[in-house]
Order: sequence, then C-alpha cells, then structure tokens
Amino acid sequence: MGAANSLIRDQLNRFMSLRIELINAATPSSDIEALFDIHKNSQYSPWSFSTFSDCFTPPYYGLVARQNGSVIGYAIILQVLDEATLMDIAVNSVWRGIGVGQRLIDTLFDIAKQKNTKEIWLEVRESNASAISLYKKNGFEIIETRKNYYSSEQGKEHASIMRWSQ
Repeated sequence: MGAANSLIRDQLNRFMSLRIELINAATPSSDIEALFDIHKNSQYSPWSFSTFSDCFTPPYYGLVARQNGSVIGYAIILQVLDEATLMDIAVNSVWRGIGVGQRLIDTLFDIAKQKNTKEIWLEVRESNASAISLYKKNGFEIIETRKNYYSSEQGKEHASIMRWSQ
C-alpha cells in the first residue's frame, strides 16, 4: 500500500505544477517542434509540419500543456465567430490518463466562454473510447458518423462527429 500511495503522491505533485498556456504564431519554433513530435507519435497519419505549424495562426489558436517547462500536450482550435472546432488534441504517452487532456478541455471551455462560443465541434476515431468518454463527460454529444474517414492500419475507420453547445 505504501508504494501505491507514493506513486499517487508523485503523480499528484507532477499534476499540480501543470500549466496550460495559449500559443500562437509567435511561439518559439522549438515549442512548435516539440508539439509536432507529440502529434506525430499520436496520429496514424500525421499532418505535415507546415500544416501543423499553420494551425497556430488566426483564425486558429493553440493550447500547450507544460510540466516543469516541458511540453507534454496540446490542443488546436479553429474559432470562427461563435463556433469552434477542436482540430486536434494530444498528450505525450507518458502523461496520458492523469487528467492532462481534461485540463486542456477545461481551458478550452474557459476561452469559449470569453469568446461567447455557442458550439464546439470535433471528430474522433470511433475506436478511441477514452477520448469519446472524455468528450461525453464534458457534455459533447455524438451527432453523426462520418464513414471511412480516418486511415488506419486496417484500412479505413469511421469518425464520430461530436458537438458541445450551450
């Protein structure tokens, strides 16, 4: 029991120093490269670096999760008027499952309130049960299925289109 409590205490201490920050085109290239590494390791078919880095220019904005200064996760959002689309969200595999994704979503909602966002849309692989669970827990609903949308090792995979609205 002592070892388990120690592990939980260590994870909690790491989580408590987690910071979420807005990022944009002025973000240092070393940070964008670190974010892109997470993207490449989280996607079967990642975007090009050029496409990825363009997602930090208006009308897009990004969120970065930092732990003791190190980049450990991000979210990319497209904001048009009162509607946003969560284009991509990923967390370094070492940091998954301890709430980093939830903190990114919480920050997204805080910014959405500031921008008077009425709806947030996203698409997610049907096989990504942990992400779908996170989104549902935060009030997203599945609106439709986009058939054969994502490339995968098995060929094509369906996407669930989800929406949050206030």
